Amino acid sequence: MRTERAICELQPGRPLAEQLHETLSQLGSDSGFAEIHGGDYSPLSYCVPDVATAEKALSFSETRGHDTAHLVYGSVTLGLREGSPYMHSHCCWQAADGALEGGHVWLETEPGSPPPFAVVTAVHGARWNSATDPETQMPVFTPTERSIDMPDHETLQPDTVIARVLPGEDITEALLEVCREAGFERATVRAGLGSFVGATFVDRASGEHRTADGPATEVIALIGDVRTVDGEPETRLSCTLVDRHGVVHAGELVPGENPVAATFELTVQRIG
Repeated sequence: MRTERAICELQPGRPLAEQLHETLSQLGSDSGFAEIHGGDYSPLSYCVPDVATAEKALSFSETRGHDTAHLVYGSVTLGLREGSPYMHSHCCWQAADGALEGGHVWLETEPGSPPPFAVVTAVHGARWNSATDPETQMPVFTPTERSIDMPDHETLQPDTVIARVLPGEDITEALLEVCREAGFERATVRAGLGSFVGATFVDRASGEHRTADGPATEVIALIGDVRTVDGEPETRLSCTLVDRHGVVHAGELVPGENPVAATFELTVQRIG
């Protein structure tokens, strides 16, 4: 699979998802991911993860919102649901009172003034399709391979894999397995968006292991690289998360202790 990037000049007054998909379309794709930072959302509509219900092992809180919120960083997976453009987005921002918040951003969210800065990455040769997962009863993106004519352009980057990590799988082990199967000796996590069953991470300031309260914690950003040591891939992953209380956490993930909750959308790219 190959990727191609472009800057999306976001404009106030139009849905965020609509504008991001327009940029994807200009790149000849309907699937990919976006990284967004700076500027404002106005309005912002969102939720945070919540406890189990009779039907689901995890759920969402009631819808929350701000007339204006100052964006710090956002991750977006872009694809289709029932044939129409769709997005899955987790972000963190500052509220009007300066409080740092985060959550799952709903489709009605719009850029404010000034608008955020967005870099959109299109994927060629695969598609993200959203459907309701029978196990969790949550909407999830699943990648499917497709054969298309890929643009012949110098900016295209080869050797990219997109993968859905299933509930219960540890994110560190899943990343290493993706790299083993792809034959990647050096790689970087280009996008990572989903949820963990709580979370266990190292507080860099104190060196202590800390946990985020479950049953689900939303991942805003996953950052790390993979390198091969003595024939085996190794990785260190840093993560920004928001728990069910709306509290934002950050640290280095403890390997083997961060199973996926509903889903995880992972993009890995070979280095070198």
